[in-house]
Amino acid sequence: MRPLSGDDMPALLLLSSLREDVHVEFPEVGGDVLLHNRWNTLRVNCPDRATREALRRMSFGPISLRNVLDGRDRATQERLAGVLTDIQHLVVRSIGLTDAEIPLLSVTPMTPQARLGPHGVTPTQPIRLSRFATLRSEGGGFLLESPLSLFRVTAHRAGAADLLSALGWTTTLQDLLKTVPLHASAVTEIVAQLLATGMVIAAPIPPCGEDPQFAEDGDPVLAGWSPFELLFHTRSTTGRHDDDFGATFALLGHFEPPPAVKPVPEGPRFPLPRPDGAHPLASDASLIALLEEPRPAFSADPEQDEVTLSQIGELLYRSMRVRSVSTDTAGPISYEVSDRPATSVSGTHPLEVYVSANRCAGLPNGTFHYDPVQHSLTLLNGGERERSEISLCSQVAAGLSASPAVVLTLTARFSRVTWKYSGQGYAMALRDAGTAIQTLGLVAATLGLAVTAGGSGDIEVGPRIAGTDWRVESTVGQLVLGAAAVAPTPCRNAMSA
Repeated sequence: MRPLSGDDMPALLLLSSLREDVHVEFPEVGGDVLLHNRWNTLRVNCPDRATREALRRMSFGPISLRNVLDGRDRATQERLAGVLTDIQHLVVRSIGLTDAEIPLLSVTPMTPQARLGPHGVTPTQPIRLSRFATLRSEGGGFLLESPLSLFRVTAHRAGAADLLSALGWTTTLQDLLKTVPLHASAVTEIVAQLLATGMVIAAPIPPCGEDPQFAEDGDPVLAGWSPFELLFHTRSTTGRHDDDFGATFALLGHFEPPPAVKPVPEGPRFPLPRPDGAHPLASDASLIALLEEPRPAFSADPEQDEVTLSQIGELLYRSMRVRSVSTDTAGPISYEVSDRPATSVSGTHPLEVYVSANRCAGLPNGTFHYDPVQHSLTLLNGGERERSEISLCSQVAAGLSASPAVVLTLTARFSRVTWKYSGQGYAMALRDAGTAIQTLGLVAATLGLAVTAGGSGDIEVGPRIAGTDWRVESTVGQLVLGAAAVAPTPCRNAMSA
């Protein structure tokens, strides 16, 4: 398709509107205008008639400011420009054409710090999308976002989507003007806006025969980040986005809240020994000693590397059992919570524990689900294949010469956190996994067990054993347990005497 030009092409429209969550209040004629937004309330002191009219129209959708300023003097234009500069983090900039009411593309600021200044390139300067920019559909067009940008860009029409697609390769404005079926002014303006947001990056014109060098590619600060990890970091915290966040109860009215404790699966039950929780063992080490002393090494002899049922029982009892279940009534609906030794935000406790036993005295080989209420294990799958997969992955991650005696796999029931919390559910599950691994590791050390955190875990194998959908419940952490090696008795020699 050839790009349109001349009389074939509709004219460019530069449009402005207020963010959808901005409410404009006009207290009285000639008085201050209040802009209520998600972050605060801004006051525009005694705006003139043109500014008031512009803000009123912008609250209903994209408008051309030329229509408001037509016939106004330069001082009026400058006053309006100054107001819009002060509130630019509330202003959505759209680029449209006179052939349709729907804009081609919109640029929305996401934080109070978002600033969008002019930015352009020479026609032959290399440009492309940032490697951190991601393009996805929300059902009403393409959404372009990047953890490095404080803006999001929405492509409303196919012409803008064609341009974004072309920027997936290193190109130039000159080449885009030849290939993208949009008017040259629209292509130039969209590229300038994308450069200003940081979604598109530019490189100096390279010497003939050499590849362009984009600063982003050689940035040592960004070198260790993958696009997915950096986006996850920015979206699971606050400060660089405007998504819903926190205890919003977003699924209230759509789905029932998941129970605090997962129903026990069918299968043979194995009660676990219960230690006296009120009286710690006399041999228990202090917390400081556990943190400061080196962790015991694993026994090098597989025949001696065995864990007992009593050790598993005390480990899980002191770390992961349910001490009580109660109801949290602070939100818009009663929500079941539980109290356990390992902490969890607001008592959500999304974690489940699965025990894969290879050498555990008193327990047959197999994978078991831990019931934290009854303090028992339920055999899920005695098959060799899945247990071998878990063991092999854990053996490699722990650097063992033989399969581990016991592997604890931590999974998360994601709906326990996502039903209540927006934007941070998965991050909360990972934090809980870290807390649980630390608690389990410290208790294991008091029991004389060698312990190490495993790899991330296979999110296909774990759900197969548990009989769950990986999107509903899957692995978020693992812990390898075994018998500790016997430390050699130190001896004195002539050099040390």
